Amino acid sequence: MVVKIMSYFEEFLEEDLDKYFKRLNEFSYVENFDLIHDGLLNLRDNQQFIEMGRIPKTGYNKEDRKWKFEEDKIPFIKAAKNGLSNFPLLYLPPLTKIVQYDFFIALYSMIQLNYIYCANEKLDDDDYKSIILGDVAAYFTYFVEDFENPKTLPEPSEDFFKQITNIKYETKNVNKFFNCIWDIISPYTNAYRTDINYCRTLGFAALYLCACSALKNNHDSITFDDVVTGYLTIFKLFYIDIRPLVKKGYANYRGFYYKNKKAGYPKKILGADYYSTEK
Repeated sequence: MVVKIMSYFEEFLEEDLDKYFKRLNEFSYVENFDLIHDGLLNLRDNQQFIEMGRIPKTGYNKEDRKWKFEEDKIPFIKAAKNGLSNFPLLYLPPLTKIVQYDFFIALYSMIQLNYIYCANEKLDDDDYKSIILGDVAAYFTYFVEDFENPKTLPEPSEDFFKQITNIKYETKNVNKFFNCIWDIISPYTNAYRTDINYCRTLGFAALYLCACSALKNNHDSITFDDVVTGYLTIFKLFYIDIRPLVKKGYANYRGFYYKNKKAGYPKKILGADYYSTEK
């Protein structure tokens, strides 16, 4: 009986995927389309992609840590919060902004899921601090597909994030292309019984990175190239261990903190370490 139910389920999955891939193939003229097409096919048997999506069901992502922080005390997060618009009651682009603050937070969520999967345990206070206070999210934001080889980071700026929140798709077809990719990921997450919000979080983070790609490449709007870059960057999270990069980003933060603390740097611009609940 169980086998029969599974076969029916797989049959419906195949029908959905066949339908969605046909829609996607309408965009075969897009440069690097094959990378997106193959990347989506490879997700089906990617254990890291599947298990990352199941983490919220295990409770591994639940917050039982003592360390807390305030968004307004961390320059990078504060700039994003003030620059990006809040999620509306109804998300209806182009009537509402395409990229919201929630999409920025979704990137942090994807980073945390990767970290938890690779560590195979809950985040402790030190792990959480490394992600929140460190530069890893900034690496994705400013360097996108080159996040693993970061250069000097710019100062956090509300204006940068205002550009992101005001960006639009170059054409309706670019928007359609983005959605076609997202539509294929959804049956995967349903089939593998991942957390109900996993596909949504993944898509939000991908769209945020599409907008970041547009700014990085001096585009006035999100192009086909930016959609390809945004999704491929997210796909990388299903093949790597993010922990070394997180530690590197946190080391940069700690170096800045101690260097400038010694020099008498104004406390108000320091990160949440100063404002931590720790004594």
